[in-house]
Amino acid sequence: MRPGDDPRYSLDVTIQVNLPDELVARIDDIASDRSEFVVEAVRKALQKSEFQTNEHEIARINEVVDELNREAKDVLEYQVSV
Repeated sequence: MRPGDDPRYSLDVTIQVNLPDELVARIDDIASDRSEFVVEAVRKALQKSEFQTNEHEIARINEVVDELNREAKDVLEYQVSV
């Protein structure tokens, strides 16, 4: 169960992250709220990771799709018409 799914946990969790000075300076140049910026960056990174996982799974399926289709066709040939 994720913390956001359980009412005993708050929706926001405080964590400590150490960032290089140059990254903090770059964040400060473009964002008025560091925390909000980091939350959005983490969300985007997680979304990208999930998308890449899905792409990987689709690629794996596509690698064997012809073989799977041949097997399905073969099985259908053994079915008896009623």
